[in-house]
This record gives sequence, structure tokens and C-alpha cells, in this order.
Amino acid sequence: MPCSGSKRGGWPGSSGEGAVIGPRVATAVLRKDLLLDLRSKDRVGHMAVFAALIVVLLSISLPSSNPATRGWIPPLIWIVFLFTSLLGLGRSFQAESEEGAVALLVQVPCDRGWVFLGKAAANLLALLGVQLWTAILCTVFLDVAWAVALPEILLVGLLGAIGLAAVGTLLSAMANSARFREFLLPVLLFPLILPVLIFAARMTTEVLAGREIPLAWWGALGLYDWVFVLIGYFVFEYILED
Repeated sequence: MPCSGSKRGGWPGSSGEGAVIGPRVATAVLRKDLLLDLRSKDRVGHMAVFAALIVVLLSISLPSSNPATRGWIPPLIWIVFLFTSLLGLGRSFQAESEEGAVALLVQVPCDRGWVFLGKAAANLLALLGVQLWTAILCTVFLDVAWAVALPEILLVGLLGAIGLAAVGTLLSAMANSARFREFLLPVLLFPLILPVLIFAARMTTEVLAGREIPLAWWGALGLYDWVFVLIGYFVFEYILED
């Protein structure tokens, strides 16, 4: 479908009408998803409850006096965040699917990659909220001292959430029309998000231990995020058409 500002018009910021309409479309999609989350509270609420249950179970099962065991807490926190995020990412396109609004997204008068950016931004904000909630729970129940290097922790959390939002939004759109989408999404997501999980968990471990994170790790995690944002932007048009 020809549309002004399509991929033939280039990456966001290129000249033309699409460069003006695209950000408006992304903002509209972002606003719609945020209002839906605020009104229903189902998606974020379910993630928050699930995270609380898992963290409480970890606090009961992990011996807090064992230093070796406490060294596993950062990876476990990221695994909790990953499984919690699945509840939200799996419902990212639920409203469009139930109300038949996917056809409306296909007809946007600009590059449909802007729709991806709007959906990914909404998922990112939801994930950051759940991430903050999970961090508070870990402070209360697992005695995790985030304050030892708060700026680094915040940056690691942001980079990890961006990668998960980008990959999760793309795969959620792909699995939306599948018959077993609840099963298909984690099967597709886990292998692709593994580098983010590994780097984020190791970086969190290093920060909490008071050690400096190698610059190459920052670069690798940031590059992975950027690559999947690009892939999502350019591939999303074909996913919507399918």
C-alpha cells in the first residue's frame, strides 16, 4: 500500500509529509495504549501481582545469610522481570485484535514503522513501571541495596527494558494472529532476548558488587537495543500486512 513517508521515504527524520505525520501516529498509538492501561489496569496490575508473588517466593526459599546464594539474586531478578513482562507483552495487541483495529493500523498515512515505535514506547513505559515495582519488592524482601550505584543500575535497567520492549513488541505482533500465541510468544522471545538477559544480569551483578562494568558490555547492550529498534521499524509494515 503506497503511503506518504513510507520506507521508501527513509528513516524517521527524513523530509516529506511522512516525517511530520509519523511522529503524530506514534504519539497517538502511545497515548491510546497508555490510556487503555490506566483505565483498565489489567495488564500492569497482573504484572505487578505476578512480580510480587515471585519475589516473595524467592525471599522465602533463598537463605539470606549465604553470600554465594545472594550472588544469584541479580540474575534471578532479571528472570523474574522477563517472565513478568511476558504477561504484558502478550497482550500488547489484544485490544486491536479483539476490536478489529489492526486494519486501521495498516491504513495509517505514513510508514507503519511509526506504529511500531508507538507500541514499543507504550510497552517500554509499562515495563519500566513494573521494573521499578520489582526493584522496590527486592529491596523490601531480598535486602538488595540498589543505592550503592544507582545511576549505573538505572541505566542498565533502561537498556534492558528497551531491548525487551523492542523485541517483545515485534514478536507480539507476529504471534498476534497465531492460534497458540500464548505459547508461541515465549518460544520466539526467549532465544532472541537471551543476550539482553545475560548482559543485564552480569552488569547488575558487577554493579551491586561494587565493580566497574567494562565499556564493551555497555556498547554491546546498547547496540543490541538499537539493532532491534531498527529491525522492528523496517519489518513492522510487512508484519501488519500479513
